[in-house]
Amino acid sequence: MFRRRYPSSSFTNPKTCFISIQAQPKQEFINPSIKQLVQTGQFYEALKLYIKLCNNGFKPDNFTFPYILKASSQLTDPTLGFLIHNQTIKTGFDSNIFVANSLILFYGKLGHLESVRYMFDKIPHRNVVTWTATISAFSQNNRFNISIEFFRYMRILGIKPNSFTLATLLPSFSYFDQSNQIHSFLIKHGFESDIFVSTALIDVYAKCGNTLSAKHVFDEMPERNLVSWNAICLGYNQNGNMRESLKLFTEMQKFDNFWPDSFSVVTALCSCSNLASLREGKEIHGYVYKANLENSVLVGNGLIDMYGKCGFLELADHVFDKMQERDVGSWTALIMCHGLHGQGVKAIEIFEKMKKTKAVTPNSVTLVAILTACSHSCLVEDGFKYFKSLNDDFGIEPAMKHYICMVDLLGRAGLLAEALKFINEMPVQADSRVWEALLGSATIQGDMVVAEIAAKNLMESESENPELCVQLANIYANSGKWDDVVKIRGSLQSMKLRKSPGVSSVQVVL
Repeated sequence: MFRRRYPSSSFTNPKTCFISIQAQPKQEFINPSIKQLVQTGQFYEALKLYIKLCNNGFKPDNFTFPYILKASSQLTDPTLGFLIHNQTIKTGFDSNIFVANSLILFYGKLGHLESVRYMFDKIPHRNVVTWTATISAFSQNNRFNISIEFFRYMRILGIKPNSFTLATLLPSFSYFDQSNQIHSFLIKHGFESDIFVSTALIDVYAKCGNTLSAKHVFDEMPERNLVSWNAICLGYNQNGNMRESLKLFTEMQKFDNFWPDSFSVVTALCSCSNLASLREGKEIHGYVYKANLENSVLVGNGLIDMYGKCGFLELADHVFDKMQERDVGSWTALIMCHGLHGQGVKAIEIFEKMKKTKAVTPNSVTLVAILTACSHSCLVEDGFKYFKSLNDDFGIEPAMKHYICMVDLLGRAGLLAEALKFINEMPVQADSRVWEALLGSATIQGDMVVAEIAAKNLMESESENPELCVQLANIYANSGKWDDVVKIRGSLQSMKLRKSPGVSSVQVVL
């Protein structure tokens, strides 16, 4: 059902060839075999083979090193990559343009930008791949201004960028909200019909919140691939238009005859979760089985989240239990499902079971999930225990999202004075989300004193928020402070602000 295109090779099964290769290494067989493993994502196997071959006297060349460096960049421990770099220096291949470009990509993946710049400066005759790799290194590490400067310098030197250069550069322009500028450049230089560039441009417009332009680029593409469809579906999803994202998910199969992959499915499941659309979620679950995607960890996590958001916890548990492999996201999703539905004790049981599992370690998001579970079940003592364990047990520095959970926990438990004290004793300055959590709890419980304190702190950062002004006016009205009500309403009129109309939507399942 899914059409997977692997690079052509003389070997139908590379592993069957490795036994003879390891016994008697031959250059003409080794490089294609390593290439085959790397291009099919078998990075560990490629490195394992490479080490064995070197121990048997194999001498790598400028065709071997690029693939081995690519495999090394996929490992969490970069030590082997550093050793391979030393090997290129000893053999003299570090000056080879193909190897040097691969080293730039390797260090870019690690975020070692000083090493990227060192390798770039060391290359005497740079080609377009060198420039593209360097731009990519800075862009993927959020040094967008530097990546743009490299592109401008590249243009000054008269080096013509290719589609990969431009696709790599596009995220930098999206950061500075210059998507229209780069789009004009693409049209001027004839890149607007390139499928790779157009797909990247869709992503840029979506990240800038301009889904209209993203859809225009998508509609004008003379040819689309699965990545293009995934980009536009994700774009609508990330901008809150879940219904349009699901519509495009269906059109992908109907009009262009593409079979959605695991990435497509996860995006669609995310849309179903946000819409709490059980019917469509179940339809996608059925597709998962037909497409043999049930063993995908990402898909499994998406299904757990979807069933949890729709309130069907038994189905979420069933998906989790059936998963052959689980990652930290699987456990976190299940904890969050039970926590959000008031099953804090059950969420704690899952968390404690996770801690006993050697395969995964709770991360920052997992702790948000368990703190949320404690909050929704008013388990104050457990909440403080897990908040303390952030640093003590897991070496995680508490982030603002963890502080928000604690304020919400105390607020839901009716401990508003303790919540206010907790905020004042925070080692970092509370942001607007912390005060929003306190304001919500204080308003629900009718504590106008704490609500006023929270609202005033919110007003310092969101003084032109009409909803907040109205809420503060209501607080003053409930407290009988009519002079303050008049002042707030006067501020609304002077700033020409008005309350936005509310809209609600409920899906009726028939």
